[in-house]
Amino acid sequence: MEQLFRSLCEDFATLKQEIMADIKDLKREVVDLGQCVDTIELTPDAREEEMDCHRRELLTLQDKNQDLQYQIEDLENRSRCSNIRIKGVPAQAVTGTLEDFVVHLFHHVAPALKEQNIVLHRTHRAGRPAHVPGRAQDILTCLHNYKQKEVIMAAVCDTTSIEFEGHRISLYQDLSMITLQRRRLLRPVTDLLREEGIRYKWGHPFRLLFICQNELRSIRTFEEAQRLDGVPQTLRIWPRKQQHRSNSRA
Repeated sequence: MEQLFRSLCEDFATLKQEIMADIKDLKREVVDLGQCVDTIELTPDAREEEMDCHRRELLTLQDKNQDLQYQIEDLENRSRCSNIRIKGVPAQAVTGTLEDFVVHLFHHVAPALKEQNIVLHRTHRAGRPAHVPGRAQDILTCLHNYKQKEVIMAAVCDTTSIEFEGHRISLYQDLSMITLQRRRLLRPVTDLLREEGIRYKWGHPFRLLFICQNELRSIRTFEEAQRLDGVPQTLRIWPRKQQHRSNSRA
């Protein structure tokens, strides 16, 4: 009897050890499962925070890239600062050399330069031959004297074209293609500024400068114009006018 009792006690002790070992394993599994749940709950927040960080970095890189594009555009325009683009001169209008024609044109535009020798580094037709009948290729010329170039451009700043040897001719500052495209995108703004009697000018690097509510405003895109305080009141009528113009064309 005593031997049986001792055997039962040993069996109970062995069973107790096995149960305690199983409970210990179960506790460890419960702890691991809790850690996994915590990790799963924290992962979306961590990923969202990481995504926000990436978005901020992307916006910063986009701003830096845009600034670099503006700087490159400005460098290209500065390299063209002595150039003048002449429009409206058909090929048959030039009887002598193109250089002589351009010099006579500049003397006509700016009489103050008649007694001065205008030196041209280069003068040539720009772009591909015009496919539209009666439309002439532009003439691109580079002046040696920058002051003479400024005198010429000042003489035509208040007019869109001049009459010379029976042709309507226009003179423009030579600009990069991307700058011309940016100006076209801002044409709705400049049209409204002219309608409102607000004077404006183009700045460098590229920007549109004008005075509104006795403050100098500077914009680069139409969206920036709408965000300026006081300016949207003027530009708010643009979509309606633009729609009306589109309907009129239709």
